[in-house]
Amino acid sequence: MVAEKFKKAKEEAKAQVKKAVAVSVTADMWTSMNMDAYLAVTCHFINEGTLNTVLLGVQEFPQAHTAANLAAVKASIMEEWGITHKVTSLVTDAAANMLACARELNLKHSVCIAHVLNLMVKKALDQTPGLPDLRTKARKLVSLFRCSTTAKERLVQMQLHLGKTHLKLLQEVETRWNSTFLMFQRLHELREAVGATMASLQTDTSPLTSEEYFYIGECLGVLSPFYEATVELCEEKQVSASKIIPLLKMVDHALSEEMGKKTSVMAKQLAEMMMRQLREKMHNLQSMSILTLPTLLDPRFKTLGFLSPSKGNEAVKRLTSECAFIISHETPPPTAQAVPPQDEGSSTTGVFCPM
Repeated sequence: MVAEKFKKAKEEAKAQVKKAVAVSVTADMWTSMNMDAYLAVTCHFINEGTLNTVLLGVQEFPQAHTAANLAAVKASIMEEWGITHKVTSLVTDAAANMLACARELNLKHSVCIAHVLNLMVKKALDQTPGLPDLRTKARKLVSLFRCSTTAKERLVQMQLHLGKTHLKLLQEVETRWNSTFLMFQRLHELREAVGATMASLQTDTSPLTSEEYFYIGECLGVLSPFYEATVELCEEKQVSASKIIPLLKMVDHALSEEMGKKTSVMAKQLAEMMMRQLREKMHNLQSMSILTLPTLLDPRFKTLGFLSPSKGNEAVKRLTSECAFIISHETPPPTAQAVPPQDEGSSTTGVFCPM
């Protein structure tokens, strides 16, 4: 029964993809809990004004992760789904083998901006003095409530006693920075219940101090714009290319405001490091046609979406150049020609007028 449902769903998905004139493909490597490598390939396209997403496959990938092997598997998947000549771009992380794979397939490549943000924030979290130790202490505290039945039940009871909604603590996942934000956010939200519960437990796990909760609260203010940007960019039902640069410009503006509000050295150092990295990335992103031209053509943004006015002007010049090239290579339209008069009684008009 499962096999039949899978076959039917795949046939329906193929029929949907077949209607697409052009598609964008995203690909990513990931490892299962059993340490088996998999390659996931997804395509995105617009049909009747609606953005659609179809998972083309998640295949086990036991071979070496070379560009040639990746290109061979992706080419096979694209051929199976009939999109080989429809692919306009390939979106992956910035790994060297993925970049080489795009060249191997002769496809225009774009780096996943959500992944770029992930690496940027992870680097800042790891390099901000004092923050790695605070994260380690928070992880141990969360683990206590996720692994101990007694601690978990007492936390539930304490939340009910304080008139709070029952919420679970969230653990950080090493490969996803937003899990750090969510772990800190939930700990900060439940700090009263967690503190009261810890006082009733006999454990070697150290509770967070009021000063540490203050640091967490300040860091959350710095991390919040990046979290919201990541969520926005991962939206599957909205085209995101045109809003990447304006969105990062808004993150930069929010960081500038947060830096003026923070009093702790930890939060200020985190904000400064993230702003420095963000501006370095934006300098490069604002020079990429695959991102700047959509921003320029989006009536919501145009040149206002750029952090750097000079980069906006450069984008205008590139767009003008591309339009001039297209116009110069277009076949001139046929000129109107006079048609000899028809015999009397004919219903055909005497002159052909092109629409």
